[in-house]
Amino acid sequence: MATAKKETKKRTTRKSKSGWREEIKKMLLLMRKELLQDVSESMRAESDHLKHDIGDFYDQASSDRDRELSLMLADREREKLTYVDDALKRIELGTYGICESCEEIIEKERLMAMPFTKLCLSCQEDIERG
Repeated sequence: MATAKKETKKRTTRKSKSGWREEIKKMLLLMRKELLQDVSESMRAESDHLKHDIGDFYDQASSDRDRELSLMLADREREKLTYVDDALKRIELGTYGICESCEEIIEKERLMAMPFTKLCLSCQEDIERG
């Protein structure tokens, strides 16, 4: 009887672990879709801007500043997309949720808050301290 209870507990634990991992995978796929849309819109807006670039010196300077800010944001979005793709790859490989520094399991709460993290909180703090 005790063996049956242990087997049921193991199956329940596996299901709950895989359940939140599936939830994170869905979250990452949604983030990826939104990031791709944002990058695509940024590229389209930049293309449109170059076609209709008319104005005096001050308009041009303001327009250049706005375009530079837009490009910086697009770069961040592309970088975040790389992180998301990497996290999805780690899920497929079965290494997702394992700290790349100390090889301990990253807490579920941290992964839910920052699904593309590669480090546990302790290792991240060590890096930030310098």
